[in-house]
Formats: sequence, C-alpha cells, structure tokens
Amino acid sequence: MNKAITNGIAGLAVISISALAQTTNPPAQPPDWEHPSGPYAVVMEEDTGMPGHTVYRPANLAAVSKGERLPIVAFAGPGCDANGTAFRPFFSEVASHGFLLIVSGPPEPKGGSGPDYPKTKPEDLTASINWAAAENSRKGSKYYRRLDTSAIAVMGQSCGGAQALSISNDHRIKTIVLWDSCSFQFIQGRGPAPVFPGRGAQPTGPLPGPPQGRGAIPVPAIQPELLTALRAPIAYFMGGERDMLYAPAKGDIELYGAAPLFWASTDLPLDAHAGSFREKNGGKFGVVGVAWLEWQLKGDQNAAKMFKGASCGLCVDSQWEVHKERID
Repeated sequence: MNKAITNGIAGLAVISISALAQTTNPPAQPPDWEHPSGPYAVVMEEDTGMPGHTVYRPANLAAVSKGERLPIVAFAGPGCDANGTAFRPFFSEVASHGFLLIVSGPPEPKGGSGPDYPKTKPEDLTASINWAAAENSRKGSKYYRRLDTSAIAVMGQSCGGAQALSISNDHRIKTIVLWDSCSFQFIQGRGPAPVFPGRGAQPTGPLPGPPQGRGAIPVPAIQPELLTALRAPIAYFMGGERDMLYAPAKGDIELYGAAPLFWASTDLPLDAHAGSFREKNGGKFGVVGVAWLEWQLKGDQNAAKMFKGASCGLCVDSQWEVHKERID
C-alpha cells in the first residue's frame, strides 16, 4: 500500500459511525432493478472464483455489440459494509449499459449492512480488478477476451469512497468516482467537519484508537499527498447540503493538484447521504454515473457533454451545483 496511506485504520466518533452506517431510504424493490434502461438484460451472481463479492453483468455476453469489450467497474458500498446488493437498482443500471460491475461483499442475506456483518477493505477493490483481469485471460472463462482491461473504474459510496481513493495509485485505474463521500481529512484534524442534520458540525481532530467491534466503520486514513499526486480523472457526486459529507467533500476540491476533477451536488429529498441508488434505475445518480463511465471508459463524446464545457448538461441544470478543475 502506498506510503501516503497510514498502516492503521482511523475510526470515526460513535455518532459518526451511527450516522454513516444507517440510512432512511426504503429498501429497493424488485421492479426497481428488473428493468434497467440499458440495452442488455442483467444477471446478478456470485462467482466461485471471486468469493465475498457480487457480480453484475449483461446476461448474454455473446449478445454484447460485436467487437465491444466490457469495461470493469469495482464498487465499495456504504459504511464499507460487505453487502453486494445494497444498491441493486444502481448496480443493475450500470451493468445494463455494457459494463462488468463487481461489488465488494456478497449478496443479501449472506451479506448485509450494520453491526451484525463484517466490513470490507480497500484490498477487496484490488481483488475485484485482479480477478477480472485474470478471467479475461483465462481460456474457458465466460469472460475470456470479453473484458477491456484498459478501461477500469473504481467507485465507492461514503466509507467506500475512501477505499477507492486509498488504491488510487494503482496504474490500471482510469477513473475514480466518489458518491456522497470525501477524503475524510477531518478524521486526522484537517479540513471541514461533517454536518449532521439537526446536530450541526461535529468536532474535528484525531480520534482515539481504531474502531472497536465488528460493526465499527474502518475508514482508511488518506493523506493529502495522495490527492495531490493523483492523475486519473475523478468525479464527486453529492446529495446536496444536507448530505453530512457535503462540507468535507467541498473542502477536497483544492487538494487536487493535477487530476481532472468534476464535482457536482444535487439536493435529494429522502436521505441525502444515501444518494438515489435505491430508486428505479439508480435515480439521478444512475443517469450521471452511466454517463461518466460511458465517457471515461468508452470515449463516448455525447456522454461527455454532460460534464465538459461551460454549458455542460449539469452546468446548466439548476438542480445541480457544479465545480470543475482541469476537466474541459
């Protein structure tokens, strides 16, 4: 692991652990994931060669457009929970557009969210990438020569976003996406504090000891030098000012010295920090997530219009707050 990441794991205060681990959005229902908007029907499955993970892919790999290889997306979920179905509508939506998406954690009921389930590690994202690359090269694999190992994205929500950042020095990663997340500088006494609705800003500064117990959230400690060194394009998508990590995420913008950065936030009416992942086809986050991947991993210039230029699609949409650095 890069020296910019501490060897230990930093913990959040008890109030932070509770708030980051729980959301009030209703669970996703089957109609919300059975009919994604992309051209491909989707299979969700466990693969015996990749235990502890959940795979989303086009159901008929042979039906993928002639000559097209599937880009690879590795995802770490909320609270760093080992839950491969936490955001099933969003995961299915991404896969339906011709991506192989691998989530850290098995599907429910094997996996799940909360203190009764184990937590994932940044290494689980790396394992997803390694497995996909190996399957692409393994004769006899259903993925043999069907994956684009030059087009890899890592994504994470909340604690999972910090996991994605912590492996950002992997040269295979082409783009990184943080959802309702940040670099968690406040854990180490740097940068803006999170703001909890009805409770205000929480105190910053080093917190005592690693998290205790199975349910504590193992947020990796990210040094600002890692952000300064990043070169791959990175996107932040936040749930508005009521998203508890909105302020820390906005404070991250100035820490990136070279990476093309797209930062956007929209007010979400339910649980702002939980995003729109559980809405049909992933809601607003499904739309922007697919477009970002289509641009970054497939070179789709029509999708790029949502993000590039002074009059980009989100730039002129009054529902979105946008900040950009080196992206145009």
